[in-house]
Amino acid sequence: MDIQARPGAMAQRAYPHVLIIGAGLSGLTLAQVLRKEGVPLIKRIISSPFNNFPAQFVFYDINKPDMRVGVNDDDSGQIVRANRQRLRDWLRQFIPVQYNKRVVSVDDVGDQVTVHFQDGSSASGDILVGAEGTRSIVRKHILHGQDVLKPLPVGSLVGEMELTGAEFARQLELGHSAYIVMGDTKDQCSMFAALNKVSPDGNAGYYYFILHWVDEQAARSTESDPYWTVHATGEELAAFARERTKSYPDHLRVLVDKVTVERYRRPGIVLQGVELNENQLPPGKITLIGDAAHSMTPFRGEAGVCALTDALSLGHTITQIRDLRAKDAEFGELMKAYRDDMLKRAAKSIRVSNPVLGDYARDPNFKLVTCGKEVVPLPDEVIALEKLAK
Repeated sequence: MDIQARPGAMAQRAYPHVLIIGAGLSGLTLAQVLRKEGVPLIKRIISSPFNNFPAQFVFYDINKPDMRVGVNDDDSGQIVRANRQRLRDWLRQFIPVQYNKRVVSVDDVGDQVTVHFQDGSSASGDILVGAEGTRSIVRKHILHGQDVLKPLPVGSLVGEMELTGAEFARQLELGHSAYIVMGDTKDQCSMFAALNKVSPDGNAGYYYFILHWVDEQAARSTESDPYWTVHATGEELAAFARERTKSYPDHLRVLVDKVTVERYRRPGIVLQGVELNENQLPPGKITLIGDAAHSMTPFRGEAGVCALTDALSLGHTITQIRDLRAKDAEFGELMKAYRDDMLKRAAKSIRVSNPVLGDYARDPNFKLVTCGKEVVPLPDEVIALEKLAK
């Protein structure tokens, strides 16, 4: 897409012309920043049949029966729970996304960057942004083919189901948006349970849970010899989930008990880590944002926050480049400032995100943090669906 020159400027070629590879949260957010038009309020994304029902994330520990801690949205707008697909659809508005384009090579010659696609087409621009996730082809070009993906020592599996009536209300009582159950510290296992969306009439909730556990064998996963969850059957995943959660109180194990073997997500995935240093990402016409630049566990929400912050930061940098028509040394300094800030933020997030399960098991005084806030005690709740939907 083009970033237009400032109003009143002499007619000249729009600069810079920006190519964004990837239409996930970071790529679409960057595109919206660069579009430089009025962006609708975020409330349009998260509207639901439930009015005035704050976002809430709650933690439980099976070894501490009275523990119910977490964070609530305080109307500051700092805590937002959004359905990922609806958020992507909203961010995609007015953006000229081209689908079914697979990058096969990148040419960085002179003042231009040219991307070649599998269908034989190509596109050229002044700046190329790799926003296509953990297995980024743009990153691979920057690193001259070097593979920096590192499987993380964490196993995971996902189950999905719908709940109605009293069962739905009970899940909302456990956590409006999501809740996390910390299991036996010896297992270093946790369950993240989350509301994905609500039916239009407010009577049904669509839930998923992710079971995570520490396993060094996962870190040895390869394409030819992947971790067991990749090829596991639904029956095998269900049996494993039931075994790992058998010590959970009944009310915290409902989702595992309810999911059918057909609703376990397959094939399974292996969490991958990516961490770059300054030498690996030189400041220039090609850069990265989101998981393409830094991939980590989903704990604490650090990965998503980093991705969106990258997009906002790079959008500001590119706007400066446009306003100054920066090139050569000035261009390099601006891109370097973005890169340095991004890598520093990412390194901090990786340090606090990846070891959460192990650290929680080892440290009895471990401080739980989510949405950028330390958790606080929360009272039990009683929720009636008919009142929420009014």
